[in-house]
Amino acid sequence: MHKAFVFGVGLLVTLVTNASAAEIHVLSANAAKLLIEDLVPPFERLTKNTVIVSYDEPGIIRQRILAGEKFDLTILPTGWDEVRRKLAHAPVAIGHTDFGMAVAATTPKPDTSSVAALKQILLASRSIVYTDPRTGGITGVLFAQLIERLDITEEINKKSQLVAGMLNATLVVKGKADLAVQLSSDILVVPGVQFLPMPPEFQTTVTLSGAVASDAAEPERASYLLQFLTGRGAVSMLRSNGFEPG
Repeated sequence: MHKAFVFGVGLLVTLVTNASAAEIHVLSANAAKLLIEDLVPPFERLTKNTVIVSYDEPGIIRQRILAGEKFDLTILPTGWDEVRRKLAHAPVAIGHTDFGMAVAATTPKPDTSSVAALKQILLASRSIVYTDPRTGGITGVLFAQLIERLDITEEINKKSQLVAGMLNATLVVKGKADLAVQLSSDILVVPGVQFLPMPPEFQTTVTLSGAVASDAAEPERASYLLQFLTGRGAVSMLRSNGFEPG
């Protein structure tokens, strides 16, 4: 483990190693899955606590929270107002990444610097995969808004695959789609594809944030976990997963 990582969590370890181990229940958006899977194991080793994470698309996570499902910490990109009364404090930013697209690494990189160029790419693509906006997946919602603004919703949806809970770019690698829409953090971890930024008019930075439940069974430990995810020691892991801190 890097020295910086150990230094960044030193105080955290001091605070929790003298306490009995506990289970911390987390409800997280799928967009944070790879990041959480990297950061949770060192937290568990250092604190002896067990982190139990349930992943889903953001809209479904919010529905579960509003339905009364118990949790200690939740991680979401947007839509905090809907669940605000279920939280002990305002959301704390963990990391941010960009909305974009993926094409095969073997193809010439298309020009996406203008709205006209983007529209041409979308119309020329034979098959597009994006997250079903009905699940509340942030990139699905953003893409649905984008094609509506371009007035090409019908044309695009005729040749689109709507998915949930997966790395959309894997379908490009398998030859099942020409174009995948998702966050850069989800695209850059897939070998064999290249990331395409959106033109300035559609560029969107998506921030993942965390908040402790107002009725958390383990509020103190959930707060320690959130501190761990946002601490200096987590920066290198955030960046290796395609996020920038905060």
